Amino acid sequence: MQIRRMVSWGLVPILLVMALFLAPGGASAHERRTLPGGKYQAVVGFLNEPAIESQANGLDLTVTDLTQKDANGNGVPVMGLEKTLKAQVLVPNGAKKDLTLTARFGLPGKYGAYFVPTAPGTYMYHLFGQINDQSIDETFTSGPGRFNDVDSLASVQFPNQVTVPANLQSQLDSAKSSANTARLFGIAGLIVGILGLAAGGVAITRRPARLGGTNGAARS
Repeated sequence: MQIRRMVSWGLVPILLVMALFLAPGGASAHERRTLPGGKYQAVVGFLNEPAIESQANGLDLTVTDLTQKDANGNGVPVMGLEKTLKAQVLVPNGAKKDLTLTARFGLPGKYGAYFVPTAPGTYMYHLFGQINDQSIDETFTSGPGRFNDVDSLASVQFPNQVTVPANLQSQLDSAKSSANTARLFGIAGLIVGILGLAAGGVAITRRPARLGGTNGAARS
């Protein structure tokens, strides 16, 4: 009985782990779109979800060819697009940033482009260029039914909320500028000091010669 009870309790964590793996997972917060022409499909979202302001994140892109199927009946991954596609991230106020699209190691047809979202709200990804012989110019916007907006850092902080200054970068630049200015003044002061010492040394070496010439003139 004791052995049977031990075996039964030992199976509990194994069954829990199996339940976690076998339980149906929620849909990833990505937008799935069949591109014009119907040949290719793009799935777009954030690499890390939920996306939080001031946390490293980026574009998560998957491209498949719907005209070809793998053993499971899914579209075949399209590779090599880091060479032919370009990506930008935009926000509603018009600000935009060019991103560097890179192939994700060991994940055929999947690409990433990394940045740090510094404000909560709506984000847009603009993809343009070539997928094989097809031109692409598509914009994906975060929002309900697509992929999630960026959440504020305060929404996930616990137990204390720490505010990230909106002008943190300008503060860092100002501090760097002040440090550079102080360094320049320090170098200038050092140079002046060295020149002063050099001038004093020259004066000292010349003084005995002048004294010697005066004494000689007095003796004659």
